Amino acid sequence: MKQLASVAKRLSMKINAKKIWKHVGISGLIIAALLSNLIYMNLRPSDPILKGWEEYSPALFETLTEQKEPFFIEIYASWCPTCLLQHEAFETLIEEGRAPSMRAIRVDYERDVDFIQKHRIQGTGLLLVFKNGQEVSRASGLVTADKILGFLKPYIK
Repeated sequence: MKQLASVAKRLSMKINAKKIWKHVGISGLIIAALLSNLIYMNLRPSDPILKGWEEYSPALFETLTEQKEPFFIEIYASWCPTCLLQHEAFETLIEEGRAPSMRAIRVDYERDVDFIQKHRIQGTGLLLVFKNGQEVSRASGLVTADKILGFLKPYIK
């Protein structure tokens, strides 16, 4: 045990923070931070579907488009930072009792490829509003509760 502690001590002496900083510098630290965040976002599990939301299915979508009531769709991926922020914003709206009174559907960007292709979706973190069977609006990058409500307000009963 003493031998192991001695080896660890010698190694720690050789690894000097100043030397690391000299070789890596600020650019290396930034790259390391970005890389670790990228790895985390790709490995993290999907956010649970929110209360009152529904997972997309072609049958559900067809049923909803036959109705006159507006509904919205979120294009979601677990690795999407915008989607994570949108999820948190929707959680806030629910907790504050300000959730939009519309049906909400989550389309998985990787799983629901037919929907993505048919509606010419170019990325994630996108909200789409449908009314009378037609897409009437879309917006991306809405990551605060107020911006989301502002976007959906014209379609809320």
